[in-house]
Amino acid sequence: MNSLSSIPLDAFAEAAQAYCSWCEGHPLDMEKEASLAALLARLYAAALTLPEVGPENEEGLPELPEAALASAKTNLSYFNGWYYREFFNPDPTLDDEAGMGDVGDDVLDIYRDVKAGCLLYERGETADALWHWSFLNRFHWGRHAVGALFALHCLCIMKRV
Repeated sequence: MNSLSSIPLDAFAEAAQAYCSWCEGHPLDMEKEASLAALLARLYAAALTLPEVGPENEEGLPELPEAALASAKTNLSYFNGWYYREFFNPDPTLDDEAGMGDVGDDVLDIYRDVKAGCLLYERGETADALWHWSFLNRFHWGRHAVGALFALHCLCIMKRV
């Protein structure tokens, strides 16, 4: 990997590790809503700079350590049931019905996807970590991130005004 592509990768890895550490940390801080919004915004912004690459192997994502996953589930359960309306496709010409999002489900799904990439990155499998983070941002965790950010903005951040 050349030095130009390692800059966005390293920046994303730092944001990913910060997000995962926060999710696993105990207890979550007093300003958990604002902290989560800031971490999600940083993570999503860093993902936008990741180059698109193909996978180097077909082994898939590694299993998450049970203790880390259990800690994240416990900590993030605070956000379970924070429901919000969303549209799968925001095209205004469509006549789609709104669906239901859940901030708790969003942040745990993001954690799972991002943490698996962190494990690859820590093992030195940077090309695969990059591919998983970038691919899953476009097709899975990125949607959860923007949905959770919007919900946090509407449910918490706006109330401070």
